[in-house]
Amino acid sequence: MPTHILFFYFFLFFFLFYCCKKKRKVTMFRLSSRALNRLPRTNKLGHVTPRLLPSTTSVRSVATVACKVPTTALRNRFLLGGCAATGAAFFLYSQQKSDAVVYAEAPPPAADTVEDPATNISFPLYLRMSKNEKEWKMLVGLGVRSVSFLNMNVYVVGLYMKTDDMDKLRKLAGWKEFDKSKFLTDSELAEQFAEQPYDLSIRLVPTRATNTQHLRDGFLRNLMQRMKDQQLSESEEKEVLAALQDFKSNFVSMRVKKETVFVFTKTAEGGLKMEYEGRDLGTVMNPWLAKNFIMTYLNPQAPSSPAALNDIAEGFERLMKN
Repeated sequence: MPTHILFFYFFLFFFLFYCCKKKRKVTMFRLSSRALNRLPRTNKLGHVTPRLLPSTTSVRSVATVACKVPTTALRNRFLLGGCAATGAAFFLYSQQKSDAVVYAEAPPPAADTVEDPATNISFPLYLRMSKNEKEWKMLVGLGVRSVSFLNMNVYVVGLYMKTDDMDKLRKLAGWKEFDKSKFLTDSELAEQFAEQPYDLSIRLVPTRATNTQHLRDGFLRNLMQRMKDQQLSESEEKEVLAALQDFKSNFVSMRVKKETVFVFTKTAEGGLKMEYEGRDLGTVMNPWLAKNFIMTYLNPQAPSSPAALNDIAEGFERLMKN
């Protein structure tokens, strides 16, 4: 119900109440002595008196009360009517507000989750970064990154990709007849996969409280090592170093709570988009950075998380057969 109509009901209620109150002041009067002398001595108002007055009340005193009985009853009727109107207004208004709720979006294809066995942290089977994305990404595999000499889990990481891109991947050489053992020993398939113009997302969930500097330094060490292992020209190396600097500057210095969510997306345009708890941290437009960030988890020679690589390989094996 519009607000102005609601105010009208309130105004009507208080106006009627005020009128009744004013009328009561006018009609509550005592009869003059001459008028009282004209009243019968017998209690002909006996049908009223017992309900309204004590038994000791005289007939003459009833005259005063009898004048206010109709007014009081009228006021009560107006009061109840006003309350009913106000209640109805509130009910209609609340109904209209509930009906005006923004329509919920269509749910994802499935609301299932997958739990990491080492940490019991659950990942959604489907992921969508924003409402602008028309298609959900599907989880390929996940696993924990741990520091073996400290016997400490650092974070759980999962790889997501679109189903349309999975269909395209099946058409590539070596992927239609996917060989898990080859994927886990030779980086050729992973390199081919990371070079494709696919939207690929890495979802990362810390297993303990940390900070962005700690995570950032770990990413940079892995990326710098990959840069050293590759034969880049001087100009290429300069571009990569500039991209790494941009990547570093996007990490705002802050504490990171346990089981909060980072998402790193290699875009189809060749950028690396960074998000934390739904907040955009920036995008670095550099194809080398985007590809090699993904490769730090898919490189069989030195994976950041062997558990994640193995589970991703099993996921590809299932998906390529479907």
